[in-house]
Amino acid sequence: MAYLPVASKKVKIGYTIPLLILGIILFLFDAPLPWPDPIWPAKETKIFTEIIVIISLMTAGLKIGFIYSRKDWKKPFLLIGVTMPLFMAAIFIISFYVLHISGPLSLLLAAVLAPTDPVLASELQLKDYNQIKGEKGGLRFTLTAEAGINDGLAFPFVFLAILWSQASSFGQIDFWEWFSYYLFYKIAVGILIGVIIGYLFSLSLNYFKKSHKKDILNGFTGVALTLFSYGICELAHGYGFIAVFLCGLFAQFHNRKGNTTEEYPNSTTIHFVEEIERLLMVLWTIFFGGSIMAGILNFTDWKGIVFSLSLVLLWRPLFGFLALYFTNFKMKKKFAVGFFGIRGIGSIFYLSYAIAEGAFKEYEVLYGIIAYTILFSVIFHGLTSHHVISYFNKQED
Repeated sequence: MAYLPVASKKVKIGYTIPLLILGIILFLFDAPLPWPDPIWPAKETKIFTEIIVIISLMTAGLKIGFIYSRKDWKKPFLLIGVTMPLFMAAIFIISFYVLHISGPLSLLLAAVLAPTDPVLASELQLKDYNQIKGEKGGLRFTLTAEAGINDGLAFPFVFLAILWSQASSFGQIDFWEWFSYYLFYKIAVGILIGVIIGYLFSLSLNYFKKSHKKDILNGFTGVALTLFSYGICELAHGYGFIAVFLCGLFAQFHNRKGNTTEEYPNSTTIHFVEEIERLLMVLWTIFFGGSIMAGILNFTDWKGIVFSLSLVLLWRPLFGFLALYFTNFKMKKKFAVGFFGIRGIGSIFYLSYAIAEGAFKEYEVLYGIIAYTILFSVIFHGLTSHHVISYFNKQED
């Protein structure tokens, strides 16, 4: 990872592609690693992917801070409010009526593929703590904020699929329980705990001298904030993903509000958390390459392959463009943001969580469809991301 980001910029290929190839090679040479066969047990996979996602969400929150206006936030919220439900509806309709997958599994597939992945999309997100708002930050900020928000908001629908799998029919689901507890309560708790912990941490820094702030804002501070906010929120039965992202966001409340200077005292924190994110992402991508060679793609047929390809190249770009149609983005940037709805590690977490907690039957087909979707996303987005970013940078110079 020390060399790959530099090399990928030179050849304009996302570094997830060579990591995927490395995983394939290591598997073929029978490297002594705990390879999926072709998948890991759900509980172990849940824990591994859970850690990666929350670290990535903290990174996104810390990078964004409070230098963006309500007008800037309108675009990612449009992707959440328009693109995400339309995308979920398309997945459910096609999987249920065309692929003839059961109702609970179709809903689960829609939920786990709904969020843009904050980990594999990191190459397209805000790159540094001093990347302030403006035209160059428009595309990066929108994708970073979308990935930060939508991961937690997909969870209620994962739970709805779980409840459906445990019920005798869809009508037997306790919808009041789902709405009051899984939708309203758990989201509210996630928001409240994330905001409070992040804000209090930010507020506490005002009582220290500048030299002392640098000592406090070391690399491990970001990891501590991640695990503390996530742990407290999970103990309160809230959505920890939401809490972690908002904690990172509000940890910057007093430090970065209205600040457009070149340096911030928390740069060490951001860089350290980002490096941990990259390390974990390297491990996952290598293991995913091995999982492909072990046969995870064999869980679906040609219909599932075409369906996965359409999700990456048709449905997400279409619904993303529709959501941003009336914004001030130029037409090409609307297409670009719509196209880069990267799917990845978050989907694996949701699927593993649901399989471990629910009562789903014949769910293996979902592993095949999701694996193909992630593979297509890695390939197509990896081959185009640097070219698109370079194009917009030249246009805005």
